[in-house]
Amino acid sequence: MKVACIPAYNEETYIENLVKSAKDHVDKVIVCDDGSTDDTAKLAKDAGAVVISHKTNRGYGAAITSLFDYARENGAQTMITLDGDGQHNPDQIPLLLNTLSQHNVDVVIGSRFLNDSTEAPGYRKRGIKIITSAANYGADLKVSDSQSGFRAYSKDAIDAIHPTEEGMSVSTEILLKISNKGLSLAEVPITVSYDGDTSEQHAVPHGISVLANTIKYVSIKHPLQFYGVPGIFLVIAGIAMGGIFLDAYLNEQTVFYGSLLASVVLFLLGAILCVTAVILFSMANLIRDRY
Repeated sequence: MKVACIPAYNEETYIENLVKSAKDHVDKVIVCDDGSTDDTAKLAKDAGAVVISHKTNRGYGAAITSLFDYARENGAQTMITLDGDGQHNPDQIPLLLNTLSQHNVDVVIGSRFLNDSTEAPGYRKRGIKIITSAANYGADLKVSDSQSGFRAYSKDAIDAIHPTEEGMSVSTEILLKISNKGLSLAEVPITVSYDGDTSEQHAVPHGISVLANTIKYVSIKHPLQFYGVPGIFLVIAGIAMGGIFLDAYLNEQTVFYGSLLASVVLFLLGAILCVTAVILFSMANLIRDRY
């Protein structure tokens, strides 16, 4: 069974056409109404979708999690996710499905930036590239669009991926799980419509939030580099400052309290970071499946 899964929050403008178009390419369309206050759920149901409803608005990631759970519990062989804001063209679903089957991969991402297939607004493109660079480092992958919500998953991927993030960072979390589970990945170029304002959040705080959470996953995946390397440099700097203090005190009988304070602070901070790196590295290896 092929299912198209659409997370939606107050998307009454687009949801009916999305459901009807997606039905042409899959066996069933599932819409997760994430606490909408408009007619999103009713219009989706009337258009022929199965509707999962959250009582309150829990976030994009929470909707994606509910859709994964539904696909897994109902034995879906293939799952396609696409956004409910009208950006994605359901008629491009076959592009992802064909790549999934013909190339025998577990996950296919529809990329806006592969082969410059989409003319995205400059601020959006720059922000996504920064987040994608961080996500690629954290997940040891090389994708061109880490934040694309237009994706196809095989049954193995559906069974293996259990998202936990409730916000937009779920896209990065899923990439990390793809890497940790050893799932294969491919990208195909897609086109995206940016007609009108499709974002529910201001671009800057939204981008900062996603980047911050992406960095969190980078630190989980690479704790030795993220915490250990800076920690070693701080320890060395603390020792150097301590040397300056001792040299002045022993040779000139001068007490440089600033050097002493800097030495202690730098050394302790560096030691804390080094210990943190070792602990997180050990924990990451013990509970890698969860991250």
